Amino acid sequence: MAKQDDKPKDPRELRRQVREIADSLAIAFILAMVIRHYVLEVFKIPTKSMEPTLLGDPWSGDKILVNKFAYDFRGPRRWEIAVFKYPMDTSKNYIKRVVGLPGETIRVRYGDVFINGAIARKPWHVQRDIWRLCPHSGEARSWQSDGSEATPNWKLSDGEFAADSLAAQGAMRLSYGRDILAYESPDDPPHLRQVPRLPTSDIMVQFQLVPHAMAGSASVEIGVVEPPSRDFSPREPLDVWTVEFPLGKAECRPEVRRGDALFAVGDPCKLAQGRPALVQVCNVDRTFIVRVDGREILRKDYEPSPRVFEWNSYITHARVALLCAQSHVAFRNAGVYVDVYYTDNPDDFAVRKPYQLGPDDYFVLGDNSVNSNDSRKWEKVPRSYLVGEAFLVLWPLGRMKPVR
Repeated sequence: MAKQDDKPKDPRELRRQVREIADSLAIAFILAMVIRHYVLEVFKIPTKSMEPTLLGDPWSGDKILVNKFAYDFRGPRRWEIAVFKYPMDTSKNYIKRVVGLPGETIRVRYGDVFINGAIARKPWHVQRDIWRLCPHSGEARSWQSDGSEATPNWKLSDGEFAADSLAAQGAMRLSYGRDILAYESPDDPPHLRQVPRLPTSDIMVQFQLVPHAMAGSASVEIGVVEPPSRDFSPREPLDVWTVEFPLGKAECRPEVRRGDALFAVGDPCKLAQGRPALVQVCNVDRTFIVRVDGREILRKDYEPSPRVFEWNSYITHARVALLCAQSHVAFRNAGVYVDVYYTDNPDDFAVRKPYQLGPDDYFVLGDNSVNSNDSRKWEKVPRSYLVGEAFLVLWPLGRMKPVR
């Protein structure tokens, strides 16, 4: 027997419930369409033009969330990543980094962007995502000692370069033995690489510094050198910065020397015996930066040495060395990183001469400059073409992060 509570429902009640569900679904669909059209939308990155910040592939590229409401009340800020209608075909959406703002004069020369005649410096939260690791820079075979008497005291293995110079008279030196190129494939042999050989001195040296003895000092040297000569004679330094971390003092205040002169003194940092400290030494956009454990302890802008201009301006060949003096330290997970080098191919528009933006125009560039179709080819993006600000990598989950 059926229970009294199992009475069939009134057909009118069933129709009312079905209508309520249908109304809810319709409202949800309309809200989703409104949000997608006016507020938020997911875009897939189909190309490699924004690497390493955003990974692109026609099938498996990053999926990003775009705030389409952002530019209703303000214009894009410099270095933001924006989605916009492609000026050459407005049926397509493009994504690039905003570099030039309305009314500014833009120029791209020797890898750098100049705004109204001054170099455009990137804030750290942007610079952090743009660094590109030089292939093989963490391998022991990429580094070589300079042949001093202390050479046998270097112990090199992939992932750790250890130096014991407590009994040595001078500093032990380990030099990076590869050309530092802005774009380099880790897999292709040199004769098959499709990217141009673009040497650069806008670099970062990063490692974990482990003091095994609180004595002496550990140092990083970054130099700009002459271009290669036809007779392969040694290249003379044009500009040299040396960052020294004193380990034998109660307070570690890194000092930077430019050549033989004191260039800057950093804020105190904590280095403890046996404890790894993440060290980042950067020479980028005519600024010298030192960071320890994620904290910026030194930043100073500079102008290139007059000797650089003697060599047809902005010579970008660089060299790197690690040094240990009267101490015992390890440099773990050492790597050399390069900044974006904005190419200025003369066959394209390329902004080799200053370009004036109009009152509603923006200038955009891809982070992967050698593989980017951007304002160097077709100049400006009108404000009316802006779609929104990219602000979150949504997928894959392992790469979920804010877009910088």
